[in-house]
Amino acid sequence: MIRFLIFRPIAVLVTTLSLVILGLITFQQIPVSLLPDISVPEISVQINYPSASAQELNQTITKRVLNQLQQVNHLDDIQAESRDGSVILKLSFDYGSNINLAYVETNEKIDAIISSLPRDMERPLVIKAGATDIPVFNLNVWQNNLSYPLQKNELKTKEDFLLLSDFCENVLRRRIEQLNEVALVDITGLSKSEVVITPDQAKFQSLGIDEQYLKNVLQENNIDLGNFAVKDGQYQYNIRFSSVLKTTQDIENIYFRKGEKVFQLKEIASVKIREQKLNGFYTYNGNRAVCLSIIKQSDSQLLKLQEELSREINQYKKDYPQLSFAISQDQTELLNLSINNLIGNILFGGLCTFIMIFFFMNDFKTPIIVGMVIPVSLAITFLCFYLFHISINIVSLAGLVLGIGEIIDSAIIVIESIEQYREENNDLETSCINGTQEVIIPLFTSILTNSAVFLPLIFMSGIAGALFIDQALAVSISLGISLLCSYTFVPILYRVFYFKQYEFKPYTTFLGKKTEQLYDCFFDIVFNYKKSFFIFFIIIGILAIPLFLTIKKQGMPVVSHNELETKIDWNEPITVEENEKRLKELRKVIQTKIISQSNFIGQQQFILNRDLQQNFNECLLICKVKSNTDFEYLKNEIITFLQSKYPTASSKIRAGKNVFEQLFNTNETPLRAKISSDIEADIPDIKSINSLHNLFLKNQLVTPPPALQNRVYIKIDPEKLLIYDVTYETVYQKLKTIFNENTIGNLKSEQKYIPILISDDQKKTFENIQNSIVNTKQGNFISLSQLILLTTKQDYKSYFQSKDGSFIPFEFDSEKVEEDQRKIKEIVNNTNDLNVHFSGVFFKNQALIRELLYILLVAIGLLYFILSAQFESLTQPFIVMLTIIFGLTGAEFLLWLGGNSINIMSVIGMIVLIGILDNDSILKIDTMNRSINSMGLLDAIKMSGKKRLKSQIMTFLTTILGLLPILFSGGLGSELQQPLALAVIGGMFLGLLISLSFIPLIYWLSNYYSLQK
Repeated sequence: MIRFLIFRPIAVLVTTLSLVILGLITFQQIPVSLLPDISVPEISVQINYPSASAQELNQTITKRVLNQLQQVNHLDDIQAESRDGSVILKLSFDYGSNINLAYVETNEKIDAIISSLPRDMERPLVIKAGATDIPVFNLNVWQNNLSYPLQKNELKTKEDFLLLSDFCENVLRRRIEQLNEVALVDITGLSKSEVVITPDQAKFQSLGIDEQYLKNVLQENNIDLGNFAVKDGQYQYNIRFSSVLKTTQDIENIYFRKGEKVFQLKEIASVKIREQKLNGFYTYNGNRAVCLSIIKQSDSQLLKLQEELSREINQYKKDYPQLSFAISQDQTELLNLSINNLIGNILFGGLCTFIMIFFFMNDFKTPIIVGMVIPVSLAITFLCFYLFHISINIVSLAGLVLGIGEIIDSAIIVIESIEQYREENNDLETSCINGTQEVIIPLFTSILTNSAVFLPLIFMSGIAGALFIDQALAVSISLGISLLCSYTFVPILYRVFYFKQYEFKPYTTFLGKKTEQLYDCFFDIVFNYKKSFFIFFIIIGILAIPLFLTIKKQGMPVVSHNELETKIDWNEPITVEENEKRLKELRKVIQTKIISQSNFIGQQQFILNRDLQQNFNECLLICKVKSNTDFEYLKNEIITFLQSKYPTASSKIRAGKNVFEQLFNTNETPLRAKISSDIEADIPDIKSINSLHNLFLKNQLVTPPPALQNRVYIKIDPEKLLIYDVTYETVYQKLKTIFNENTIGNLKSEQKYIPILISDDQKKTFENIQNSIVNTKQGNFISLSQLILLTTKQDYKSYFQSKDGSFIPFEFDSEKVEEDQRKIKEIVNNTNDLNVHFSGVFFKNQALIRELLYILLVAIGLLYFILSAQFESLTQPFIVMLTIIFGLTGAEFLLWLGGNSINIMSVIGMIVLIGILDNDSILKIDTMNRSINSMGLLDAIKMSGKKRLKSQIMTFLTTILGLLPILFSGGLGSELQQPLALAVIGGMFLGLLISLSFIPLIYWLSNYYSLQK
C-alpha cells in the first residue's frame, strides 16, 4: 500500500487535510464531561412521611415497600434506612442490567401497593442517577440588603428570605435551566411560607369557641365549586362559583355567627404569613443562602457551560445588585487541569523532540515532520471520538496521553528506519517504502500488545468496568491513528521535505558518536560478565514481589487538599437553630484560615444528592482553604473544638471528595457487621446492643455505638376523657395546634398554594403544653395536663433493613479484617438470640482482586499469542514479557522511593511505559531475527542494538525531559501527574538498562545452543 501512496503525495495530503478539518469541526460537537456518560446500576427510593417516627415507618411502611421491591428483576441488593419522617431505600442491580427498565419496573411496583400506604403520605420518589448527574458546581445566592425587596408581592412580609427563596425557585432556577448545557438545577436551602391563624385565647374561651369550630368556619368560606354550563336559548355560558381565599385580608374578613352576634375573624384571631418550621437550611460564609447545584446535559461541553454560566451570573449581578452570587465545590478544576496537562505534554514533548532530533541528527526538517504529525493525529482522533460517541473526559484524556507518546515514538522510529536505508545508498522513494515496511509490522504488533493489556479490562464488573470501556476505546483509537499516520503520513511528508535532496550525506553528531562509543563499551562489559548480569536480573525479579506487596494501593493519588469536609452528629435532640448557633461558634475559631465555608444544616431539599440524607441534629461543613498547611491546621482546630465544647458529638473529617469518590461512594468502611435478632421480624433491643458494643470494645474492636435518641411519648387517657366529657378529637386538634401541625386548608395565591394552619403563640415547653386549656362538651374548660400523660423512652435514631430482615449495623475501620471478622463471630455466637452478617469494602475488594487476576491471565495469554504470531516463535515472546515485568519493577521502585502509591495515575503511567518498552523490544528482536541469517549471532545482536540505539535514546531523553518539570513544580495539576511521571521515569531507566543488557543476553542464550546444534 505504501508503494501506491508514496507516488501520490497530493492525494494523501489533501485527504489528510480534509480529515483534519472534519476533526476540528467535530471537536466542537464532542461532549466535554468530568466522566463518561455511564448508567450507575443503582436506584434510590425516598419516602417522606413527616408525622411518623422511625420505628413506625420501619414496622409499617418500610417493610411493605421493601418486600414489594424485592420482586424487581436483576436486583442484586436492597438496603433501607428509616429515620423520623423519612425512609431511604437503595436498590443495587447487577452490572449490565438495563437501568431504564429497572427504573420503570420500580415505579410499577410502587404503584401496585400505593393504595395500601397511608393516604396522607406523598407518593414515594424514585431516583435514577448516572455518572453525569454529579453536580459540576454549586451556585450560592444570598441577600446583601434585606431592606431592598426583590419584587412587589401582595404576600410580602418582613421575612425577606421567603422572597429570596421564591425568586431562586421560580426565576433564577428557570433561567439557568433554559441554558442548553444544563439538564437540571437541584436546589436546597429554600424557605416555604405558611399562613398562621393565632387565636386570642381569652376571646375564644368567652365565646366558647375551639379549634374545630374555627376549622369549620374556614372550610365553609374556602370552597371552589368549579364551572357550570348554563343554556340561554341558543347560547351557552360558563358560570364559575368561587369562594376561594386568596389573601390574608380575605381570611381576616371572614364573617361568622356566634349566638346572636356576627363577628369577623380578625376580631378574635391574628392572621399573618411566616416561614414554615425549619427542619434544615443552608449557609454560605455565615450568611443564610440558597444553594443551586448545576447538573449538565450528558452530551454538552462542560467548559462551554462554565462560560455560559459565568456570563449569566455577571448579568444577574447587574440585574439584582441586592443579591450576592458565588460558585463553590467546582468539579471542573480537575478536568481543566487534565486538559492543560495534555496541552503541556504536547508542547513540551514537541519541544523536547525537536531538541533531541537536532542533537542526534543535526537536521531541522525531521522535527518539523514530527511536529506536524502530532496535531494531525489528534484531529483525526477527535473525529473518531465523535463517530464512536466518546466524550472528552478525565478517563479518555488518559488514552490521549498514551496516544501522543506513541505518535512521537512511532514517527521517530519510521524516520530513522528510512534514513538507515538512505545510508545504504538507496534512492529516496525506495528508502521511504522499505524503511516504513520494515518497521510497520513490529509497530502494529506493539499496538496490539498495548490493546491486549487494556481491552480485557472492559470485562470488569461494576462502574470500574464501564469506565475502562471508555478508556480502552480511547487508547485503541489513539494507538490506531498513530499507526496509520506512521504508515502513511510520515513517509509521504519525508519524501516531500527531502524531494530535492538527491544525495544523502549521513552525519553523526558529537552526541551520537559518544552514545555509540558508550554502547560498544557497555555491550562488551555485559557479554564479558554474563553470569554476574544474570544474577543481578534474577535479584531484581525476586525483589519485584515484596516491593509490590509493600507499596501502598489507593484510588486517587494523595494531593494537597484545599477543601475539608466535616460531618457532625451532635448526638443531642437539638433544634436546627441551635445547630446553626454551634456552627457559628466554630466559624469564629476557624474563619482566619478559610476562603469559604458551606454549611448544610439539618435536612436538605436536594433530590439527587445521596450523601445529604441527614437529621435536624446533623450537619455537613465544607471549608475551602488556601494551602495544605491550613488544611491540617483546620482539621486539628475542628477536632479540638468539638472535643472541648461538645464531647458527646461524633464527627467524620476528610478531604473534599473528587468526582471519582462521589461516583464510587467511598464512604463505606472495610468491615460492617449487621446484627439481627433470632426472633423473626424483630430487631435487637437496645440493652442487648449496648452489651454487645461493650464486648466489642473489651476485645479491642473499636466501633462507634449505634445512634440513640430520647423520645417523648404523649398518651391520651381515655378514662379521663369520659370523666370530664371531652372528645378525643378536641384533644387531638389542640395538640396539633400546639405543635404547629393543625393545617386546615390552603391559601390559593397566583402561583402557589400556601398552607393555612392554626397555631398557638406560646413556646413549646412541657409546662406550657400541660397548662393549655381544652373545651368540654358542656362548654367548660379543663387543663390538658388532666387528660394526657408524658413519658420518655430511649429509641434508635435509625432502623435498617435488607433482604435478610431488620438489623443494627456496626462499622469497623479495620486493617486486619479477617481476624476481626472471626472475633466478632465468636462474640455474637456466645450472645443469646443474636445473629451477624458481614459486608463492606473489604469483600468487594476481594472480589475485584479475583476478577483482576482472571483478567491478568487473559491479558498475558493475548500478549503471548500476538508476540508468537509476530516472531513465529514460542520462546521469544517471553523476552518481551520479561522486559515489561522488569520495567514495571523499575516503576514500582521509584514510586516506593518517592513515597507514592499504586493509584489510577501511576497505573496510567505504567500503561504508557508498557507501550514504550514493548515498542523497543519488539523492534530490536525483529531486527535481530532478520540479521542473524547474514552474520554471526553476537554481531547480529550488537548491530541490531546499534541500529535502534538512536531512536531508543531519543525516545528515552524526550520522555524523561518532558516529565522532569512535573516532579519539581507545585500545584494540584503537578501533584496529580507526579505518580504517572515517577512510574514512567523509573520504568524507563530500568527499561533502558534491560534493553541494552538483558534482551541481548537472553536472546543470545535462547539462540546459542540451537545454533550450536
